Amino acid sequence: MAPLKRAASEAVSSRPQPWKNGEGPLQKKALIAALGNGDKQLRQETNGKKEDTEEQLGDASASDEEERDEDAKDGDDNEEDEDEEDDDEDRTQDNQQQQHKSGQLSAQDVQMARATAELFKSNIFKLQIDELLQQIKLKDSRILKVEKFLHKLYDTIQMVPDWEPTALADVESYFKGKIVAVPFADPKPAPSVQYKFSYKAPDVSLIGSFALKTATYDPRGSSVDVLLTMPSELFEKKDFLNFRCIHKRSVYLAYFTHHLFVLFEKEQLSDFLQFSYEYLNDDPLCPVLRLQCKPGGASEYNFFKTNFSINIIVGFPYGFFEAKKLLPNKNCIRVQEDKDTMTPLYNFSILSSSTHEHYLKFLYKTKKQTEAFKDACMLGKLWLKQRGFTSKSAHSGGLGGFGSFEFATLMSALLCGGGVNGNKILLHGFSSYQLFKGVMKYLATMDLCANGHLQFYSDLDLSSKLPTAKYIEEGFQIPTIFDKTTKVNILTKMSVSSYQALQLYARETFILLSDVVKDQFASIFLTNLNKFQEIKYDMTFDLEIPTQSIVVEKFGPTEKIKFISLENFVVNKICNVAKIALGDRIKSLQVELLNHKTWFPISKRKPHNNTNISNARIRILVNPAECEKLVTKGPLNSEEFAAEALVFKNFWGKKASLRRFKDGSITNSCVWATSASESVISQILTYIFKLHLAENVKLSNLTSSQFLELLPLPNLPASSSMSVLSLNTFYNSRKSFDNLSTLLFKLDLPLGIKSVLPVGSAFRYTTTCQPVPYAYANPDFLQDVLLEFESSQKWPDEITSLEKAKTAFLLKMQDALTANHGQYKTFFSRDESIPYNLEIVTLNILTPEGYGFKFRVLTERDEVLYLRAISNARMETKAELENVFLKFTAKYLASARHTRTLENLAHSFPLYPPVVRLFKKWLDSHLLLSHLSEELVELIAMKPFVDSAPYFAPASVENGFLKIIEYLSQWNWREDPLILDLVKPEEVDLGSDPSSANGLDFTSKSSSDLREKFTVSQIKAIQSNFSTLRKSDPQGLNIQFFVASRNDPSGILYSSGIPLPIATRLTALAKVAFNLIQAHGLNKQTVDLLFTPALKDYDFVVKLKMPVSLKLPSGVLHHSGFKNLEEQQTSFPSDLSQMSEKMDPSYQLVKYLNMKYKNSIIFSSHRYPGINGSDAGDRNVITGLIKPAFKSPVKFRANMDANVRPVNNELTLLNKEAIFNEIAVFGSDLITAFESK
Repeated sequence: MAPLKRAASEAVSSRPQPWKNGEGPLQKKALIAALGNGDKQLRQETNGKKEDTEEQLGDASASDEEERDEDAKDGDDNEEDEDEEDDDEDRTQDNQQQQHKSGQLSAQDVQMARATAELFKSNIFKLQIDELLQQIKLKDSRILKVEKFLHKLYDTIQMVPDWEPTALADVESYFKGKIVAVPFADPKPAPSVQYKFSYKAPDVSLIGSFALKTATYDPRGSSVDVLLTMPSELFEKKDFLNFRCIHKRSVYLAYFTHHLFVLFEKEQLSDFLQFSYEYLNDDPLCPVLRLQCKPGGASEYNFFKTNFSINIIVGFPYGFFEAKKLLPNKNCIRVQEDKDTMTPLYNFSILSSSTHEHYLKFLYKTKKQTEAFKDACMLGKLWLKQRGFTSKSAHSGGLGGFGSFEFATLMSALLCGGGVNGNKILLHGFSSYQLFKGVMKYLATMDLCANGHLQFYSDLDLSSKLPTAKYIEEGFQIPTIFDKTTKVNILTKMSVSSYQALQLYARETFILLSDVVKDQFASIFLTNLNKFQEIKYDMTFDLEIPTQSIVVEKFGPTEKIKFISLENFVVNKICNVAKIALGDRIKSLQVELLNHKTWFPISKRKPHNNTNISNARIRILVNPAECEKLVTKGPLNSEEFAAEALVFKNFWGKKASLRRFKDGSITNSCVWATSASESVISQILTYIFKLHLAENVKLSNLTSSQFLELLPLPNLPASSSMSVLSLNTFYNSRKSFDNLSTLLFKLDLPLGIKSVLPVGSAFRYTTTCQPVPYAYANPDFLQDVLLEFESSQKWPDEITSLEKAKTAFLLKMQDALTANHGQYKTFFSRDESIPYNLEIVTLNILTPEGYGFKFRVLTERDEVLYLRAISNARMETKAELENVFLKFTAKYLASARHTRTLENLAHSFPLYPPVVRLFKKWLDSHLLLSHLSEELVELIAMKPFVDSAPYFAPASVENGFLKIIEYLSQWNWREDPLILDLVKPEEVDLGSDPSSANGLDFTSKSSSDLREKFTVSQIKAIQSNFSTLRKSDPQGLNIQFFVASRNDPSGILYSSGIPLPIATRLTALAKVAFNLIQAHGLNKQTVDLLFTPALKDYDFVVKLKMPVSLKLPSGVLHHSGFKNLEEQQTSFPSDLSQMSEKMDPSYQLVKYLNMKYKNSIIFSSHRYPGINGSDAGDRNVITGLIKPAFKSPVKFRANMDANVRPVNNELTLLNKEAIFNEIAVFGSDLITAFESK
């Protein structure tokens, strides 16, 4: 069968045109005949005089074997003719497999193959990077405009007069009544201080990326940093203690600002200049002066159009303060004789303020030595910006502490060493792509926090034999890149949470850079992840602390000198509490204080509401494998772990308890409850914040709860306490099926059963409504199952007779099952899933557990007969018969593999089942689901899981749903195929040696991973199929969605037959939905709007009311959460014909209308009125879209197959009145209202 199936798929995928327009409607009778006996009747009916020269396939014995061989041979020949290179690759792969079997596949062969692919990838990336750099570099005209003002600024600075040493009281009187205030840091200097304040001309220099020429264009605006280095004679050696140098700098800045403002005012430049203070990198100890331009004015110095601002930074003289006394573990703020509390943030602020120019020289030296350094810095800056990383301090919230400066410094260090033995990680001759990839691999593989750190010398004597940069396997539990020259930890501004997020994104990016199959350039550099936070993060919580005083009381003297500001203290507290509480349940955590300002007018000492800590936002990347676990385990209950147990109990309070586990161990634990509307993470955070922050703290995550409530709950006991990840209802259905299949194998039948293959959507956990016993009103109640019998040569040789033989076997099976197992109920139904094949009958079996299964038979003769019908057909019927074969392949041949694949992936991605169920509900709420196959919807929903780059795979229901909507809103299906690599996610071995950061390392594990995933040749073959399809159908009029995978390289198995208006409406609705969320955010109103159908878009709407409510019969729980036990089904009716009384009558009505008016109108309705048809589940709508060809008068044709009325002698118009009257007759008592445009 394997060669035959390959030949069949080739026969379908290589057809010239799937459908041909303009040839008139195909006769249904003729097509049925063609399927029945190989086109013999069709030829006799249409051309009796023409002799039939085709071979008659009468005998099914010997001729069938020959046909299989010929089909397989023809398929192989076609493959060779189409692409010789593919054949060469196949031979190469065969040879490699033989070598592998004989143990001859050497690591060198694999290394060379990888190196070749990497070289090609590097060259392609180089071209893309060159184009990108041209787009993000600053325009020369803007640079010249800013430089003109900078020259003017320099001249003006020289005009600021000196100021003699002045006492604090005189300083305050000097600034009293002036427009400028002194931006003193907290605490303000005491009136009794003895040191003096003065101003002398500074040393002016340009620093930052603008000076280094690595600045990039930013639509939000860029800044130019100007450094004013205070003269050393203004300080004493002990001024680094107790804020003395900080306060001197504040007065220096205020005096400078005042005179600069006066000087600019004299030259009439203050008309377009805006002066304000700002904390440099959110450091409250380091205020700077920010100059911005207002629009208007004709001054040559107005640089408003450049979108630049200028930061005037006041720095300390390099080397004046002894660096050893400002190490991170030293105390430089003496409070109540406390000399032991470390003040790392304070020490770093002073040291970093004295090293601006030093690091500029260090980076400039590296830039001179490394040609591609500048381009790599620009790439790194762009990469960081797209992911939300900045040089701002992460201690006050956000992903700060690692911006363009830190990236450039790390790259400079790695060009000097960085390995465990001091070996160089990067080489000066590397391209920008290799430098960038090397830094990514270093960040991804080397732990710079818990288990080690990087130390380097930014200024080392060339005669020294010490390694310039070296990785030390000793961690300080904080991110550390330590400069031995300046004694500065470059990563001081990073929090542990920020570093963990950086490492996560670096790992993701390195995996994308190492992907030699797909082009991931756009995912790495062009996608702004920070633009839409709801998609970037899995969960978002708003934390409100109504009583700030409770938190302020905990901000004592020790905390003040350690954290410097209340904001830092609060963010640190929230982060630590949340991380300890959640543990492995999360991957990353980000805390952001709302209404936190870092800039303020020059007339104020500090921001007006800089102590507003009442509102914070917590964003989380969730670990889906751990997030819903009900037990938080602590230390064992033994004397050995007594201290740890005490800490555990103190942290968790009354929630901590002792529990015995299956292995006999007694452990300190916390147990949580499951809920269908609230995640375990939300429960933990609510409890722990009340315990450690304040009793009246409020934690809200309304949007997550609202999305969870949109998922229909099963009408079962305790369903409201089921976790969103629970698959118990599906397992119960599967258990019932397993019991039934065991009985079927034991039945005495003429042919033994070879296999019973479950192919229904419940077996892959993707039904919109979860399986509930006796809920036969659910459209998914009867789950499809394929039966395969043992091989036989006696199967009939025509499709009609074959289907009747299958029915006979099903009758035998029914008799045997009824005779031996009377508790099972059975009935037959006709199946219309295969067009023109009217003889398909299915056996429906109802199990005593309350579940239903629909059995259909597949034989080895089916595919042969369908292919024979295609080969014998005339050209005008061949395209439609190919469509029939496509439906057969999807329903029979490919369904089992599709189900197995998605079932396995659903276990790898626990959030996939609820996400696809919510997506199906969204489609059905907009009346689209009935036009799309279940398999197509499931494959589209799988996209953000198996191809999540540059994001992470969804780990919450709302995140997965929003990612699907985002993809659909951006999917240009006319030009872009959707290619899915349906494989399980695996931990990629990044390697432990960062010296191989050029990407040419190739471990056996990654080799195995690559063999399981798509190869370049497979991707090219799929893209070739898409190109062939679009050549014949460039606008996608016939087939819109091309969704390919290893299971379906043709890409059209599940997407054929979708009307063009439905496909365009799907993407249009996704765009509207995504724009709505971007404009108004996620709240109750927007989420409700997402699931509200736009009925006004249709040409007419028919409103229906069912005789009975379908909510409970469909197994769906009422929104109230209370079950009506009287209405809950506990058995099947004794007369099975009564089952139809509680089924949806509108489904058959819409199906009939679409068949009757298929050429002129597209009818839609809710497939699941039990969940989308009002709260009671007894409403539905039928909408009609008139096809564009019939919206205006058309010329009359004999074969129009439409209900039209004459307009004149030639033109006709769709007879809407007659059609509406017919619908009214068909709908009868169901119709309650009719609306038409």
